[in-house]
Amino acid sequence: MTTRTLHIGGMTCAHCQSRIEKALRGTAGVSGAAASYNDGTATVTFDERAVTLAALVAAVEALNYAVRSVGAAGEDAARRGEPPRDMRRAAGFLLAILALAFAFRQLAARGAFPLAEAGMGYGALFIVGLITSLHCAAMCGGISLSQCLAPGTGSRLASLRPALRYNAGRVASYTAVGAAVGALGSAVSLSGAFRGAVQLVAGAFMALMGINMLGLFPKLRRFAPRLPRALARRVDAGQASSKSPFCVGLLNGLMPCGPLQAMQLYALGTGSAARGALSMLLFSLGTVPLMFGLGALSSALTAGGRALTRTAMTAGAVLVAALGLTMFAQGWSLSGFASPADAAAGLFAGSRSAAPAGDAAYSIEDNVQLVCSALLPGKYPAITVRAGLPVRWTIDAPEGSINGCNNRMIIGEYGIEHRFAPGRNVVEFTPKKPGKVRYSCWMGMIRGTITVLDAGADVALAPAPADAPPEPVPAGYAIPTETVALASVEGETQTVRIRLTDDGIEPALVVVQAGIAAEWLVDNDSADEGNAALRFPAYRQSVSLQRGENRISFLPAESFGFSTADSIFYGYVKVTGDIRDTDLAAVRAEAAAHETLIYPDDHFRPEGEERSGVPQPFSVRR
Repeated sequence: MTTRTLHIGGMTCAHCQSRIEKALRGTAGVSGAAASYNDGTATVTFDERAVTLAALVAAVEALNYAVRSVGAAGEDAARRGEPPRDMRRAAGFLLAILALAFAFRQLAARGAFPLAEAGMGYGALFIVGLITSLHCAAMCGGISLSQCLAPGTGSRLASLRPALRYNAGRVASYTAVGAAVGALGSAVSLSGAFRGAVQLVAGAFMALMGINMLGLFPKLRRFAPRLPRALARRVDAGQASSKSPFCVGLLNGLMPCGPLQAMQLYALGTGSAARGALSMLLFSLGTVPLMFGLGALSSALTAGGRALTRTAMTAGAVLVAALGLTMFAQGWSLSGFASPADAAAGLFAGSRSAAPAGDAAYSIEDNVQLVCSALLPGKYPAITVRAGLPVRWTIDAPEGSINGCNNRMIIGEYGIEHRFAPGRNVVEFTPKKPGKVRYSCWMGMIRGTITVLDAGADVALAPAPADAPPEPVPAGYAIPTETVALASVEGETQTVRIRLTDDGIEPALVVVQAGIAAEWLVDNDSADEGNAALRFPAYRQSVSLQRGENRISFLPAESFGFSTADSIFYGYVKVTGDIRDTDLAAVRAEAAAHETLIYPDDHFRPEGEERSGVPQPFSVRR
C-alpha cells in the first residue's frame, strides 16, 4: 500500500472536497482517501498493484479539477515546488471586484434597476444564477443526469417529468432555505444598527467566499462557512439513496456549495423571510435553464467545455464577491460608521462656532429649527442644526425623485425610519448633543449627514419657505382612456361605478351629465393606505374610503380631475350636457390632455371643514 498527496487546483468550496473523496474512494484499489478544501490537497492510500497513480490523477481531473503536483504524504508547499502565486492576477481580480461593487452602488442609488431588499437588482440575482449554473452543472451534473434521464417512457412529456420534478425540488428547497435564513436575519434585525451588523457579517463572508472561489488566497479558505462533514455526508447519502427526483432536488438545497452558500448569506442579509425567499427564488430560477437542459448539453461540460465552465465560474465568483462587498458597505452605512471619505475629511476639519446650513434652507421660529430641503434620486442632503432645540425638517419629494433606494430614510441615532411620499414630508427630532449624525437609505446605499453644533453656535441662516402651501408639481401621469365609465340616467338621478385596486383606477375616465344628481359608486378593493381616499383638487376636498363599496353623491357642474390620496393614480370626470350625445373620441382626447399635478396635503381641507367659502360638493355614504 502506498500513500500519496495530490495537490489540486480548482477547488472552490467544501463540496469539492466531498466530490474528490467520493471519486477516489470509488476507484478500485483505493483503501482510503481524505481531501482538504483548506489545503487544496487529497491524501490517498492505494494498492499500486491494482491501480496506478496516473489513474488516480485522471479520476480527479475527470471532475474538472487540475492536479498540479504529487508528493509524499504530508509534503508541504515549499518542498513540492508549486509555482509562486501570480499577485498581478490577484490584484486584477480585486480591482474588478471593487469596480463592480462601486457600479452596483451607483446604479442602485440612482434607481437604475429594480431592487431586491438587500440592495441587488432582481435581474442581477437571476443573472448570478445563470452564470453560476455552469458551476452547478459541473458539480452536480451526475446527480442531475441520474434523476432526469428517463429511458423508455414512451412520450416526450413523460421524459421531461423527472427533470421538471428535480428542478422543482431544487427551486422549492432554495426558496424555503432563503425564507428560513431571511427570517433568522429578521430575528436579529431589531434596529438599523442590528440590521447593519447582520449585513456586515453576511457581506464579509460572502465576499470571502467569492475570493475563495477564485482561489486567490488559499489561507482564507479556513474561514469559509460550511456544513459539518458528517451532515454533508448524510446529504450526499440521501441524494444517492432517494429514487424521487423531487426529493433529490429538495436535498440539493442543503449541499455545501460555494455559490449556494453565498446566496444564502445574501438572503440572511435581507432581514426578511419574504425577501430572503424571493432572493433565493430568483437565484434558483436562474440556474434552471442549464440544469433542465443538462441532458442535451452534457457533452459541452466534458473536457471540451472545461474552459467555458472555468470562465463562467470565474465570472460568477467575481459577481459573488462584488455582491458581498456591496452588502458589507450597506451594513457599514446602516451601522452608522463614517465612510473613508468622511473620516479623512474629519481629520482636517477644525472646530467652528458657526457653520453653513448645508444643502438646506434654515431658520428658527418660536424656538423651533426649520430646515427645508429637496429629495434627489441619488443623494440625501447634508444639514446643520443646533443641539437642544427641536428640529422640524421638511423634505420636498417632487414627482420622479423617489426610487427603490431612497424611498425609506433611516436615522438610527434618533430612532427614525421615514418612508417618503410625493410632496411634503416632515421629520421631527431634537438633537441632544453636538457631533455628526450619519443617516442612510434603508439599503445603506445613499448617505447623508446631520451636523449638530453646540447650543450657542450660529448656523448660517437661509430663508425658509413661507407657510402658504407650495405650488403643485407635475405628476407626469397619463390618465388611462381605453375604457370609459358612462353614467346610467334614470329619471332625476344617475349612477356610475368605478373600481379602485392596488394597480389603479378602473376605469379612470368617467362621464356624467350636468345638472342631474349623481351617485358615484367606488368599489375599494385595495389594502394600500395610499388608496384610502380620493382627492378633488379643484374643490380642495378629500373623501375617505373604506374597503368595499362607497357611495359618493355630488351634483355635476364642470369637468374635474381626481387622484388617490398618495397622488399615485389619477382619473378624470367629464361633465357633458347630454350623455346620450357624448363624443367618446373627444372625451378621451380631453382626458389625455389633462395635466396631472401633485398637491401638498395642506391644499386639502379635513372632511366637513369649510374654508375660504369654497363649498364641499362631495358627500359619502358607506
